[in-house]
Amino acid sequence: MRLLLVALGVLGPLLAAEEPAAFQVVVHPSVKGQNISRTVLADIFLKKVERWGDGMAIVAVDLTSTSPVREAFSRDVLGMPTVGVRTYWLREMGKGGVPPPTKHSDEEVIDFVASRRGAIGYVGPDTPLPSTVRAVKIQ
Repeated sequence: MRLLLVALGVLGPLLAAEEPAAFQVVVHPSVKGQNISRTVLADIFLKKVERWGDGMAIVAVDLTSTSPVREAFSRDVLGMPTVGVRTYWLREMGKGGVPPPTKHSDEEVIDFVASRRGAIGYVGPDTPLPSTVRAVKIQ
């Protein structure tokens, strides 16, 4: 039994890495680079980072709190469920912070990101992306 647990401990992360992502991160074409670190992505959506490396302002957009895609993004990137993110923003708003705007659908997120330089959002994993936005890979 102990050997099985050790094997699962070693193989578990490898098996989990093969699971398809529950979302894809999209950016405005003005955003440079093809990859983004999970830490920087979290800092963007918690508004701890406000500018891209080239100085351009970052404009993040969330899906609504009832979206299963947002729940997956919140857990995977921010390390907390959507309700935890809501609690975070309630505290931050008491200090003058403003959460990212929310959109009701993947299409609305894409339209928002496409229309604002420096914008970033996320959509469902199978959502077709128009040429007005592009996906970035999380590292």
